[in-house]
Amino acid sequence: MTAMFFVSCDQNSADDEVQGSTLSAQATLNSQAKLASNALTEELCVSVSDSAVVNKVTAGSSGNYCFWGQTTKSIGAVSVQFEGMYGSGIRPLTPGWYIGVVDPSYACEDGWDTIASEIAVKNDTISDYVGNAPTCTPVIVPQNVVGAIGSVGTYDFKLGYYTYASTAFNITKKIVIWKDPSATSATAITDPVNATEAYLVEVTNIVPTFTSSPFYGTVSYTYTKIK
Repeated sequence: MTAMFFVSCDQNSADDEVQGSTLSAQATLNSQAKLASNALTEELCVSVSDSAVVNKVTAGSSGNYCFWGQTTKSIGAVSVQFEGMYGSGIRPLTPGWYIGVVDPSYACEDGWDTIASEIAVKNDTISDYVGNAPTCTPVIVPQNVVGAIGSVGTYDFKLGYYTYASTAFNITKKIVIWKDPSATSATAITDPVNATEAYLVEVTNIVPTFTSSPFYGTVSYTYTKIK
């Protein structure tokens, strides 16, 4: 299931580009009524495809997580933010929802009980999955977000779903987002086994675009309700 994607441009020269102005991140916000309606009509194991576009909003290195904007999308009943380098960071925004990763061999048909027991939970400090980045603002915190695995430049992200080296994205994990029946804090450590609702997310492509200003990244993905 591993996918390798190559950037055709020279990364170093792209990083040195200076943009003329700071642009707001593109965001699509859905009302709570629409989210609730979507949740009611969803069926288990029905795959949905979508993509998110995130602009680089600050001049400087494209590898700097904090130089990128944010775009909000809906994955079923949960509002999710795409952020960071090329939009590859994925964070649940709806309170009570949590994120982790699982081996890419798992599919909806394996059943929630099987998948839940194998999830690496991002907030699990016992397993040291949180890392020390990103810390751009009080809002952009290391907890409850997945992106790169390990270090990219001076950033150490720990648990994620892809590795990044120079001009290559190597996607090695699927993402799981679940709703906890009682926790609400974004920093809470929850057990997926207790979830009341969950989605399996597979990022299929991460495409940086440097041909025009602003630079932007497109993240293509599919998601499936698995509980």
